[in-house]
Amino acid sequence: MFTVLEAFKAIKETHVEAKKIVADANAQAERIRKEAEEKALSAHEEAYEDALRDAEQKANSLKRKAAKKAERELGNISSQAEKQAEKIEMRAKKNFTEAVEAVLSIVLQ
Repeated sequence: MFTVLEAFKAIKETHVEAKKIVADANAQAERIRKEAEEKALSAHEEAYEDALRDAEQKANSLKRKAAKKAERELGNISSQAEKQAEKIEMRAKKNFTEAVEAVLSIVLQ
């Protein structure tokens, strides 16, 4: 039969073992918590980098589209300006001819 001393000794050993199990469990829980935080931070950083990359790609795409549109508009404006310049030049030639004729008619009268 167990004596009281042996019973207390067994209880103490069980208590020490239980404390060790609790300490190990706490250490493992802390390690798991830290790993989870690291994984969450890594996933957050990865998502942020992906979002940043997507935003840069969209910005570059919009810049290219805007540049192409600006080139087309510049081409249209340039074409219209050339046509306008040709009209002005034709009017100037016509006016010059009419002016010379008017001066000649005044001089010759």
